Amino acid sequence: MKNVLFATTALVAFAGAASAASHGGMAPAVSFSGEMTAGYNDGDVLPANRGMFYDANLDMSVTVDMGDSVTATLTAGIATGDERTPGGTLAFNPTIEIAYTGPVNASLRMGDMNDKGASEYFYADRSGMALDVENQDGGTDVRALVEFGSYGAAVGCQLANTNSCQGLNAGAGATFGTIKIGVGYDTAGNAAGARTGVSVDASVASFDVGVSYITDNTDNSIGLELGRTFGAIKVGAYYASNSAPASSNAYGVSADYSTGALSLGAYYDSAATNSYGLNVGYAVSDAIQVSAGVKVDAVTDYYVGMEYTVNSNISATVSYATADAISGPEFKNGITALITASF
Repeated sequence: MKNVLFATTALVAFAGAASAASHGGMAPAVSFSGEMTAGYNDGDVLPANRGMFYDANLDMSVTVDMGDSVTATLTAGIATGDERTPGGTLAFNPTIEIAYTGPVNASLRMGDMNDKGASEYFYADRSGMALDVENQDGGTDVRALVEFGSYGAAVGCQLANTNSCQGLNAGAGATFGTIKIGVGYDTAGNAAGARTGVSVDASVASFDVGVSYITDNTDNSIGLELGRTFGAIKVGAYYASNSAPASSNAYGVSADYSTGALSLGAYYDSAATNSYGLNVGYAVSDAIQVSAGVKVDAVTDYYVGMEYTVNSNISATVSYATADAISGPEFKNGITALITASF
């Protein structure tokens, strides 16, 4: 019921905005986008799922200029299929955002936060950290955001069945030259209680440095990331210390090299069962990209594939992999041939 009520509220609001536009304002701008993938795969664990598959989605966006630097935008995703579920179910998931642009930028958003809920809007999480502020992406969330110059603040909550708010998530941020500070606070969806996180990102002596700390008053996590580019080589490293579970500290290193048509990447990650691997990519032409890679942990997995770009909207892929999405392109386990069309 709450989805129906929320959708009704959003549509009524836009009906009013469209009516206002028809009486002297700008006409609503409507756009559609979508993607469909269809293909064949022989590597699914369940024999009944092997064979043809498809995945399709359609997104709609309606924007209304309400005057005085205020715009209202309604977006909705319509899913028509999900991997190996032919027919699927149609789903209308509306998100509405009213925004003001000026000396102070402000917005009110209701619906899917797209990984930008109030508590995570300014706070930056790090690899290997066991704790994080909640990702408010349930489709029934609210976020009020204000940004002025180098400063910003946000507050949000989750809508209950009665369309009243429950829980609280909030955030704040500031930028001072090359230093960016973020704060996140969240009480929704966390059995251990409220979580509070602080993050700092900066550029120091040609290094990109990020440090984060988060606690729920019982456990805590500390994360550090470093990165630097040396010409065609980009290197990175992370370390995370977690109070629980015991002995859950994690670390990893990576290096990427790119020159002309060739790209190489190598990594080691202790958090993923001490895995390490190598990824290779080569652009045979503007239209053909080949990829190969290997990942070693408890078992050894590898992939090889080729993507042919017909034009900006259509591509074809042929691949073989011993597991799903090993470490490079998200190839499927087994032999796969597919075509992707987008608009």
